[in-house]
Amino acid sequence: MKHLKQFLIRLQTFHLHIQQRKVRQGSPAEINEVQAYDIRHETPYEEASAFESELRLLSELAVLDLITLEVVQLQTVDRLLSLMERRFKTFWLNFHGQAAEFRWQHYPSGYISLVGLDKLFVVQNLRAAHAHVLIEETFVDDLSESVKLREFLLASLRQHVNSLVPVEQVHATSTIPPLAGEPVRRFPRFVEGVAVAFYDILKGYFAQHEQQLLLPLLQENLPPASPLVFHGNGNQLADAFKQLYEANLIVGCLKGDLEEWISRHFAYVFRKQQRTLPPNYLAAIISSNVKPCQSPILDVKKQPDGTYAVFPVLRTQKNYNSR
Repeated sequence: MKHLKQFLIRLQTFHLHIQQRKVRQGSPAEINEVQAYDIRHETPYEEASAFESELRLLSELAVLDLITLEVVQLQTVDRLLSLMERRFKTFWLNFHGQAAEFRWQHYPSGYISLVGLDKLFVVQNLRAAHAHVLIEETFVDDLSESVKLREFLLASLRQHVNSLVPVEQVHATSTIPPLAGEPVRRFPRFVEGVAVAFYDILKGYFAQHEQQLLLPLLQENLPPASPLVFHGNGNQLADAFKQLYEANLIVGCLKGDLEEWISRHFAYVFRKQQRTLPPNYLAAIISSNVKPCQSPILDVKKQPDGTYAVFPVLRTQKNYNSR
């Protein structure tokens, strides 16, 4: 169990670096050297590959520890991993809630505590808020990518745990009787005319070769070979689907199904890098009461006859067709 323990500890430990930054401050503006948090070394980026490699190695060794465990022990491990997943879900709720507060202004020095990172996990090298260590937008983004990587590896380990438990043992310990037949994976179905209207709004955020795949995905659930890349913020895409779902313009699935579906078929771009959309990241927007997106791409409005219609929120879009 040594490797499993090491993996779980490392997964829940965030080691912050403190760097010197030159920033403009005051009025009139002066260039000052200040301390700023940095966690890029614990992201999936190429320059931080050592961290990802370390986590993956620990994860693989943890799987070897699991092979020798009895079913009851595996179920105990699974419950522990489930608790960890809930902590990550709580983080995303806090993260998106604070994003709405500080999107257009500087992040406060106590931001790390505001998102609950230090209460949910082990945070090394965290300074008191009155130390005024700078929180930059790049740090917030890197933190989110670090969490996504940890979540992915946690989910992978949990799949290994479940694969080691015989099906009959799962049914024997479950209080819910097994259902006959294969499980059904539900997907979003759009009310008549909505898929095309939604496509007309979305297509400008995708490269031309992906636009050809977008409409079949929305209309017929024809999956692309790889995730379609949305050239905007991830919360904008999630908010668009949320608005449609809450207006009953998307039917045939639960919010959890919708989040899984979006996660499988979409990604987004931030700072010229493709980013994933994990289900928990999406759930913190779609399945919560987090404040509305500050920069939505569409608006769902109720019409005089009681139905809802979809309208674009006009803004300048870049041309991705040449990419």
